[in-house]
Amino acid sequence: MTQEAMTLHVDTGSQLFNIDDKGEIIGQFRFNPADPNIARRYEQVIEKLNAITISDNAPQEEMFAVTDEIQKQLDYLLNYKVSDQIFAKANPLTPLESGEFYFENVVNAIAKIIETVTDKRLKKLEKVQKATAKYHK
Repeated sequence: MTQEAMTLHVDTGSQLFNIDDKGEIIGQFRFNPADPNIARRYEQVIEKLNAITISDNAPQEEMFAVTDEIQKQLDYLLNYKVSDQIFAKANPLTPLESGEFYFENVVNAIAKIIETVTDKRLKKLEKVQKATAKYHK
């Protein structure tokens, strides 16, 4: 006789983000930009990404090894497998008109989301703390 599993319903604070390519939604992924652990992971990922080097005229195997590492780092940053969605339409090393690689564009966009959400939540917290300060004497 098997015992039926019970379900624990939680709210991790994760949000759904569309991947928008000039007005076309090309995918979606979820993460919690206010998770304090993401700041630590972000620093670690940036350190690893900055350490990646590609030799001029790199063989295809080296390029794909670098691509795999970039995808692995992005999955680690967001704490689950999102690289399949984010890189479904373009390889991380795709050069953009801006002069940056596609993965750099993605990482910079994620950083902006984290900063925006964190700043908003900190401002809300400050308002609540000011409003309730008289009760904490």
